[in-house]
Amino acid sequence: MKPKLCPVQPSNYATVASWPESAEATQRWAGPGVPFPLPPERFAQVLELEVRPGWALLDEQGVCVGFGQYWMTATDTAHLGRIIVSPRVRGRGLGRALMQALCARAQHEDGVQHLTLRVYRDNAAAAALYRDLGFQQVDASSTPELLFMQRTAA
Repeated sequence: MKPKLCPVQPSNYATVASWPESAEATQRWAGPGVPFPLPPERFAQVLELEVRPGWALLDEQGVCVGFGQYWMTATDTAHLGRIIVSPRVRGRGLGRALMQALCARAQHEDGVQHLTLRVYRDNAAAAALYRDLGFQQVDASSTPELLFMQRTAA
């Protein structure tokens, strides 16, 4: 059985919030203004789950091993963000599974034709994964610190 993408539940908040190990890691994952540690009781509010729904990747035992969000930025465009995999299971292909599931959900459930994301330039593993999944760098929207990447739905 492969991992399954499900709407994130309050029972997952503490788990996901525990994955970033520092204030810097939290900011790189979730953006400026997100506290470290992120209190589970503030998870939904801080990550704006009401307008930017969160998705949990569950393993075969139902344990949350990944998290991500996407939100509409135009009629046919979704932006993926706050992608994270549990440090305990990194390197096992779960980041790929999470990204594939998020992209498929956005495309099939919400009719998305274009997907975008930002990734830190020094996060070589993530950037390579995104390229492998068909995302291409958009130089005009990138910064010295962040790559802006996009892909058209298959």
